[in-house]
Amino acid sequence: MKKQKQARAQRRVWCKDWLRRRGELGSHATIYRELHDNPEDGFIQYISMDVNSFHTLLAKVEPYITKQDTHFRQSICAEARLEATLRFLASGCSYTALQYSTRISKQSLSLIIPETCQAIYTALRDDYLKTPATPEEWMNVAHGFQRRWNFPNCLGAIDGKHVSIRPPRDSGSYFYNYKGNHSIVLLAICDANCEFIYVDIGTNGRVSDGGVWDKCSFSSLITNNTAGLPEDAMVRSSSLPFPYVFVADDAFPLHRHIMKCFPHRSQDTRERIFSYRLSRARRTVENAFGILANRFRVFLSPIDLPPSKIEFIVLACTSLHNFLIRDHVRHYTPEGSLDVEDLSVGQIIPGTWRQTSELPGTQRVICNDMADAKSVREQFMEYFNGGGAVSWQNLYIGEEG
Repeated sequence: MKKQKQARAQRRVWCKDWLRRRGELGSHATIYRELHDNPEDGFIQYISMDVNSFHTLLAKVEPYITKQDTHFRQSICAEARLEATLRFLASGCSYTALQYSTRISKQSLSLIIPETCQAIYTALRDDYLKTPATPEEWMNVAHGFQRRWNFPNCLGAIDGKHVSIRPPRDSGSYFYNYKGNHSIVLLAICDANCEFIYVDIGTNGRVSDGGVWDKCSFSSLITNNTAGLPEDAMVRSSSLPFPYVFVADDAFPLHRHIMKCFPHRSQDTRERIFSYRLSRARRTVENAFGILANRFRVFLSPIDLPPSKIEFIVLACTSLHNFLIRDHVRHYTPEGSLDVEDLSVGQIIPGTWRQTSELPGTQRVICNDMADAKSVREQFMEYFNGGGAVSWQNLYIGEEG
């Protein structure tokens, strides 16, 4: 007992000496300030946004993360907290590695970074991560797909992304996925501009994309017809009304409001054209995931945090993605990166998860009238091969015009 008391007494240090020199030698006072004053030297690469974007974001989150000074010590300012958080998201380095550059202890970083991520999501969600709720808002999304991707009455592209994590202790295979690692699933719907309009995060990686969709809140809105979707509407060069739909891959159920490709093994030319046109619109969500992981490299390696904290990290990154792509796209994505054409319908991304069966106890939401869903798909196929055809579609499926 005496040795234990002595050991505890030796560890009772208010702050280590090298951490005390944060104000003079920490990254906020050195490299951050230097890059801030000379942004052309690499400020964007440092925290994945330009100086103006940083200060705009700081003004939004500062009320949530500002702390009071005390008689014992001076608090870490909001600007330094945001800089450390964005550096963590942009680099994906551990708290232990980050503490040596910021001179903020890893114990403090473990509190600052999740708190700041939650503040970013809270400050941005109402303006930058809002799901449409009225027919007018959904029609604005549909106009974007019609104008940019030549897909009429499309309300969004749906897909899932596995966020790799270090599994919690005693979690067993609960988070183990088909890729052979542990993850939680980010389910997202994107608009024509690669912005997220709905995200669901937190489901364990064992569940397929279709299973995540069945459990998410938006799926129940679609099933109960309470999502505020517009009524069927006419499209150009057609005399028939078309329902408004979301585009998805094979992991999701075919539904009157969810379109996916025909089975790949037996597609004829007309079905291949439909699949190409659908994949052309659906790739916006794939592009969004790619941009997100490239700019916020925390997604490129397993995140060693509790899942509850990882959820706020993901929500913060998706909110920042929308914030930057909407108001500061020139510095966020290279010019023309959102307009790269697919090479062929054969490049629809394959994967073993497409054949993975659902977990025991998982119930898939099945359209009550599958014939109706198939007839809608046939209607779109006829349109893309008739009045809605585009000049290059035969070339991209390997057929001569």
